[in-house]
Amino acid sequence: MSTNEATRNDDTRSMPVWIMPLLLILLTAMGVWYFLRGSEEAPKVAVQQPAPVEVKEPEPPARVSTKVILSDGTELSAYKGGIEDKLVACLSDSSCKPGKDLWFDFDNLNFDLGSAKITADSESQVNNIAAILKAYPKLKIKIGGYTDKTGNADANKKLSQDRAQATHDAIIAAGANAAQLEKPEGYGSEFATVPAEASEDDRRIDRRISVSVRAK
Repeated sequence: MSTNEATRNDDTRSMPVWIMPLLLILLTAMGVWYFLRGSEEAPKVAVQQPAPVEVKEPEPPARVSTKVILSDGTELSAYKGGIEDKLVACLSDSSCKPGKDLWFDFDNLNFDLGSAKITADSESQVNNIAAILKAYPKLKIKIGGYTDKTGNADANKKLSQDRAQATHDAIIAAGANAAQLEKPEGYGSEFATVPAEASEDDRRIDRRISVSVRAK
């Protein structure tokens, strides 16, 4: 063995045996640190959420005023598609047959809450119905009253009867011939279709006063 080879062997034997494992641990730790540093998430950017948009309920379409011309030339101020408009159209239409199933709803007739007292703003429609009866002397009608399904059934029937009678009397007081009006009748909630648990707006359709054309 040469002198140089002996020297290298002596240097290798003089190196502590724990150096190599320590170097491996250090190298592994550095690799893990480098890997974790590279995989860090990018900083999150706060995204501003848009303000909630308020959704408004659609407003009911505005009612359109019209002039209803009667057979005697009388002009009535009414609403297009209202009771006066529909009633006069029926009287001019041979296919519109009178009978117990032919009804037209008042659309501008109101009462004080829980009573049969007609409000002052309802007088114009009462007067219009009286004018139609005078212009069409063969016309015979019946007033019917209805309520929704809330409350006591007997009380509802009485209220509907009282309101039908009040409307009947108001039309005669406005100048109509009493012979053209049959005895009014209140039906209470008998024909109501909307559940009592429904909203006030939904139940409104069941609370009404109607005109039935019995002859024309």
